[in-house]
Amino acid sequence: MEILAHWFGPLHPPMTHFPIVCSILAVLAFGAGLWKKADWLLKSALTLWVLTFLSAVASVFLGHLFAHDLGMTADWALVPPPEILKGQLRFHAILGSLAALLSLLTLTGAWRSAKGKAWPTALQLVWGLAVAVLLGFTGHEGGEMVYGPQDETPSPASAPAAASVAGEDLLSLVADYRQNLAKVNAKTWNSRTHGHRWVNTYVSKESVDAYKNSNPLPEGALVVKESFQDAGGQASQVPGPLYVMRKGKASDSPETGGWKYALRWDKPVAGNPEGIQGPVTWLPGDGNLDSCMRCHSHFKENDYMGGVPSDAMNP
Repeated sequence: MEILAHWFGPLHPPMTHFPIVCSILAVLAFGAGLWKKADWLLKSALTLWVLTFLSAVASVFLGHLFAHDLGMTADWALVPPPEILKGQLRFHAILGSLAALLSLLTLTGAWRSAKGKAWPTALQLVWGLAVAVLLGFTGHEGGEMVYGPQDETPSPASAPAAASVAGEDLLSLVADYRQNLAKVNAKTWNSRTHGHRWVNTYVSKESVDAYKNSNPLPEGALVVKESFQDAGGQASQVPGPLYVMRKGKASDSPETGGWKYALRWDKPVAGNPEGIQGPVTWLPGDGNLDSCMRCHSHFKENDYMGGVPSDAMNP
């Protein structure tokens, strides 16, 4: 499951375009074929409806793997729990599953046509339109879930010198994070999105309630995730990277909701998944942090926070 999620889960976003495009083209080809009385267009529409069904089913399957790879879900479930992303992931999954089921009707219609037992053309067209609309709405919801409405134009990248100063300030703010921040997990948990390391999460004390309820954190909030290397399915004493986030003004970093990222790892272990060879300190603006920003963008609905599994969260 882990291997499938890691290798095939990220294919979900591009795969979702196939059933949407195929369903739209199928309706257009079918309508044009009826109008022009062109048999080749009708046959093209039937083929496209077959591809719609196959790619829709593949998209649903890959979507579950993608959610698992991002750490949104731990167990396989046809309908994700309602608390994930405030129910938005659940709604998206339900829409996708319904679209895949509905595409089974257009597939059946295509099969019947191939056997010379076609449904009435109006019925086939209605089913085709319904599938295209539902798939399009599902894709739209997925895009809104990840990216949200793009109301602002991202600000230009900060100058390297400014980024360095901001990064040094950020790391100095968390020098004593265990004393100054609140630990929000009751037990160390394994995070697949952080290299399958065991982690603890610390949050600014005034932001704990907002963090636990997946509400927006106030400006100035700090989130620190300390990590430890895995040792046979248990947390070792070997430290991994220290992951740091700080909430600033959204207008300063609209593409990340105001969040700035940093990472420090003083003694990288050999063969680590990031391929880090020596001590590193990545400050805001460092290109190596782009992967952090991309991953956290999938949690925009939760103020870019992936949170802590319910069974590991402090009450």
